Amino acid sequence: MSQLDNTLKLLGITDTNIQVFGTRDEFHGRGSGRKKYLVIQAELTYTLRRCPSCGYNTLHPNGHKLTHVHIAGPMDRPVILELNKQRWRCSNCHSTCTATIPVVSTNHAIGHGLATHVLKLASKSLPAKTIASLTGISTNSVQRILTANIHPHASRRLPINLCFDEFRSTHGSMSFICIDADTHKSVKVLSDRLNRTIKQFFLSQYSTAERAAVQRVIMDMNASYQAFVHELFPNAELIIDRFHIIQLMGRTMDTIRT
Repeated sequence: MSQLDNTLKLLGITDTNIQVFGTRDEFHGRGSGRKKYLVIQAELTYTLRRCPSCGYNTLHPNGHKLTHVHIAGPMDRPVILELNKQRWRCSNCHSTCTATIPVVSTNHAIGHGLATHVLKLASKSLPAKTIASLTGISTNSVQRILTANIHPHASRRLPINLCFDEFRSTHGSMSFICIDADTHKSVKVLSDRLNRTIKQFFLSQYSTAERAAVQRVIMDMNASYQAFVHELFPNAELIIDRFHIIQLMGRTMDTIRT
């Protein structure tokens, strides 16, 4: 495997159908918003015979389509995967199709990993403009990711270890997010952080037995959440996130120094 292909592995992309043939630095934006990007040049191709539209084995290569996908990369600069995708044409129904990869949805330009990173940054109450600056995507793209996750279907299985947090979502309002502490996957995002909204969600979506199976709830020092945790999850241990403990200690030390 070449050093260029190892670059994709470091970024969490293991698709062997992608061949990297170069990298370059590229600047995007204007003024203070101008950023340096790492652009990875690659080609995606594989064998495909059966037409996804009509089902006949009548597909033939029909050139390539150049796409640009924002993917999660190192913290110091954003990464764009410049991917030349194989295209096919069906001689039976005359439809066309393009090669796909699991790291990004069809006709989307932001990878799943980067979208997840946006949600994690949002859970730290960072505004959309700051998240856009950190990830190298537009503020509108950040807003679309947040909006798309405000009302997802609730996880069918309630994890035994939950994380509660809040983040600044659309129009500056604060939203509530519940995450599986073990897999880091979203359980539910609610459009507000009101106690009654959170309680209504868990009471309506999960049975008493399911809620009683929750073992731990990790959160910050939000007293309002602590007030109803044991009402919803009677057997859960309440754990304060160490990040917030260290943050509070740091603020206290700063106060003492001044």
